[in-house]
Amino acid sequence: YLERPIGKSDILSVFSGLRPLVSGKAAKTSQLSREHHIECSAAGLISIAGGKWTTYRRMAEDTLDFAIHRRMLRAAPCGSSTLKIHGAAESGTDGVLGEYGSDRAGVEALIAADAGLAQRIDRDLPYTWAQVVYAVRSEMARTLEDVLSRRTRALLLDAQAAIRCAPDAAAVVARELGRGEEWARAQVRQFSELVRENYTLR
Repeated sequence: YLERPIGKSDILSVFSGLRPLVSGKAAKTSQLSREHHIECSAAGLISIAGGKWTTYRRMAEDTLDFAIHRRMLRAAPCGSSTLKIHGAAESGTDGVLGEYGSDRAGVEALIAADAGLAQRIDRDLPYTWAQVVYAVRSEMARTLEDVLSRRTRALLLDAQAAIRCAPDAAAVVARELGRGEEWARAQVRQFSELVRENYTLR
């Protein structure tokens, strides 16, 4: 598949994904259905289990159809196929800021107010300090891991680069949250341990 064999030194980060599966009689998880399952309790609570993020629109439609079929809702077409989610943008979706969709202007406004925030958080990562600040102010990030793993994908792109920028990133997060230096140091320790245990080859 590749012109050059891959060695361990080429692997910048590792991770595994988990998917919620509806339990069944199969002995192995590989034999369990990846489809979603809808049921209704005796009290009338509709629950949907399983599925995956990429089929959320279909899951919504199936849940509404389920309720309509049981006369719990009046019949009406589901609008999930055309419903725009938060951040949907018609244009301007190029580059790393393109991931923000219509929220891109918020990150750009931070850079306009402070040009220093346009600097990248690490030479091997595409993210800027504006994105770190934006994560705390507008995306409810409350920890270093939130910023470097969940709001940006720094940890998934390059674990060592994420560790390198962790002290400075923690200082920015601490400042934004009104936390002290000890909190920032604890965040770096916790993050570094997380990276060693889960995101690097052993």
